[in-house]
Amino acid sequence: MKYQQGQHFLMSPECRDMPIQHLVQIDEEEAYATFRQFRWPKTQGEPVCPHCGVLDCYANRRRAFKCSGCRREFSVTSGTVFAFHKLSFWKMLTAIWMSVNAVKGKAALHLSRELGVRYKTAWVLSLKIKEALGCAASA
Repeated sequence: MKYQQGQHFLMSPECRDMPIQHLVQIDEEEAYATFRQFRWPKTQGEPVCPHCGVLDCYANRRRAFKCSGCRREFSVTSGTVFAFHKLSFWKMLTAIWMSVNAVKGKAALHLSRELGVRYKTAWVLSLKIKEALGCAASA
């Protein structure tokens, strides 16, 4: 990290990588590409099998991949806290953005209103984001 000791992360230059103006202009495909970039940063978003680590994977169906080595199917969210979630990538990315840019997180009721989802969906999503942030902080 390049920010000063004692300075809050939200005040650092790294926090300004994705302003809200950029977030509201992206479409679902760009949000999916962002998720791929987050998942596989070392390969510039190219899929890597989470089971055996093989780089030779091909698109099996829309947004799903199949490994040439172990022949297992996986997606960009396989093995993450967002696995089996049916929300759009744009809504998940927006929820992540809102949660990490709020100093104390974002209330599920507020997320549900701003994303246009049910309260229970927002609550589960909020817990998953907190779990992911907790895992990242302990690593």
